Amino acid sequence: MPDKQHIIDTLNELLKGELMAMNIYQETDDMQGDEQVMAMLDRFAQDHEEHAKLLADRIRELGGTPIETAGMAGAMVDLSSKVNAMMGPSHLLEQIYAGEDKGVHSYEDRIDELDPESQELVKRIMRTDHDHLKLFKERMESEKQEH
Repeated sequence: MPDKQHIIDTLNELLKGELMAMNIYQETDDMQGDEQVMAMLDRFAQDHEEHAKLLADRIRELGGTPIETAGMAGAMVDLSSKVNAMMGPSHLLEQIYAGEDKGVHSYEDRIDELDPESQELVKRIMRTDHDHLKLFKERMESEKQEH
């Protein structure tokens, strides 16, 4: 089993992704003219907020200190999301889908680096994120049909 500090560092990396996702959804949902997309982004923001809280709690249980911001990477992603939001729902959805997909992959890539309890937590988070991807796909398909 990996050492405790490595588990804490890995969980903090995953937490950074949750914080970035949360920021993107919160910053762009009101730039969206589409009510359905706004509602979806709002719900996803709440899910990621919950995920961030669960990861931070787990980090504390292991004796670590959870990070509190997504840092410079988060600021850059945030800026490009705002640009895409201004270009319309389909641009924003494509970018957010790509980010959500990347997040799922980072969980999949790192799950073996965690202890069993942390792995269970990550599996629960991944199930929610997979649901997000399905909803994004459906929404992106309906956007294409509307145009």
